[in-house]
Amino acid sequence: MNFSVTLATFVSLVTSGFGKEQIIETVDAMFSNFFYLIHLCSRYTSMKLALSSTQADQFHASKDFIGNTMWLFGVDGVMVYSPDGKELKSKTESTRICGPKEEHTGPSWSYCRSQDVVSDGKKYVWAAIDRGKPTIDVFDINTGGLVGSFETCPNANRLEYHSLRDEIWVRCSGIDNDATASNLDVFSASNPSGEIQMDILTKERALEEGLSSRGNAIIDNSLGDIGYLTDNDLPSLFKVDLSQKTIIDKIDLTPSAHGLDEAAYSPVNKHIFLRSSVCCTCGFEGSDLGESCGRSDGYLVSPTTGSSA
Repeated sequence: MNFSVTLATFVSLVTSGFGKEQIIETVDAMFSNFFYLIHLCSRYTSMKLALSSTQADQFHASKDFIGNTMWLFGVDGVMVYSPDGKELKSKTESTRICGPKEEHTGPSWSYCRSQDVVSDGKKYVWAAIDRGKPTIDVFDINTGGLVGSFETCPNANRLEYHSLRDEIWVRCSGIDNDATASNLDVFSASNPSGEIQMDILTKERALEEGLSSRGNAIIDNSLGDIGYLTDNDLPSLFKVDLSQKTIIDKIDLTPSAHGLDEAAYSPVNKHIFLRSSVCCTCGFEGSDLGESCGRSDGYLVSPTTGSSA
């Protein structure tokens, strides 16, 4: 019932010769019905909103929480087991993460290969999985479900979680000094799709120092705004400002090492432990490794250690 219909009815009553009391009673009944309809519409709208909200609440309430679990990443996908390994709590098929195996263009052993996995301990599990695309896969820590895949720098292979900054730091590999791609990436641990600066360490300082992306990142709460990077081909430790995402210092170590391979940090004594790599000769009689160079072909080097130095 709208106002124009009500007015037309009122005029009709007056022109039809109805008495004053009859007109008042009729109009009063009409407006009572009108406001009753408004009340019904209001209740119906509230009910729709309540139902929509309830559906969202039910989704979270009906989550199958898996509790304390053990996560296994492999070519078959991501399996989440009970701590004793007896019960499979959740599984995400590899095809959902890496696509069909027959479409994989790299070596067969690299299909859906996990490079590194880290958890923030409260909401997500982050995984660097070899899938031929520069992405990081994020899983719900409470259900094991795949949240999504998020773009990052190429060939992500090292992950570090900084709990005070609530950030996930990603170290990528296979980028040479002339590449325009980033050496590092960083995500908000609470909001994987949030925008954070990505062109990290591609500035002049990194290029001048010859820093590639192959190496490790040392990120820890006790270091505050400071982090450290190693390079597989340089015997140096790079000091990084995590807020500015820039190199602020370079610490040269033993010059006889070819580069720094593995790294570990102890927050107890605040020491960084580094494993260096050296060049070895191979492919001829009397070489460091013998006549075989292993799985890959050898290449020309200038050894700084060993009998051929």
